[in-house]
Amino acid sequence: MTAPPAFVSYEFADREELCLCTAPQSHRRILLVPPLFDEMNRMRKMLVDVMRALEALEVGSFLPDLPGTNESLVALEQTSLSDWQNAIQTCAQQHDISHIASFRAGALTIAAMPEASHWVFSPVKGATILRTMMRTRVAADREAGLSTSLAQLTEQAEAGSIELAGNILGSELFKQLNAADIPQMPDQRVARLDSDSKPADVHIPGSALWLRAEPDDDLAMSSAIAQDIAQWIGQ
Repeated sequence: MTAPPAFVSYEFADREELCLCTAPQSHRRILLVPPLFDEMNRMRKMLVDVMRALEALEVGSFLPDLPGTNESLVALEQTSLSDWQNAIQTCAQQHDISHIASFRAGALTIAAMPEASHWVFSPVKGATILRTMMRTRVAADREAGLSTSLAQLTEQAEAGSIELAGNILGSELFKQLNAADIPQMPDQRVARLDSDSKPADVHIPGSALWLRAEPDDDLAMSSAIAQDIAQWIGQ
């Protein structure tokens, strides 16, 4: 019987951030970088299922809170993409992890780690995530009788903080995300869903949980992800 996931921490910017982990003593260990914003909430159950499946395959896994998210004591408004990149690098170093699995826009946080081995699931540009969030804001404003355009929101975000889909983003985070392309790493394996026609090293059967209205899971997909990661890491 496996033990339930437990919390450890990593020290970053003179504070401690939490990190959910399973099988921390395993010699095979991987850091899971979650998606960003609402996609993180919709996929967290799936990521925990991946962690449990990895533990059964004798792979330890770590799922960190990014600064400004979940239980972090710093405000999201005060963070930047550079902070997230440095935090992920710091977490991996402190827990002696050289294999990274990033999901969706979480891949944007790995740019500072070209020396690591990367498994990347359905990566997406920062501008794509922001555009989706801005369209949500435009629709909400329209229902409230307000007329808002993407151009107006972009101008506002570049000048100061902005609320998008329930998240308050500072201008630095917005600008860095808007310019962030998917990193191309020397050692990487790209995974996509079977329904995704974009090039990939492996296509995995499953559901686009990040598009669901509410958090959900797909146990078969979580198992397939864990199996592929464990085979990729090797013995």
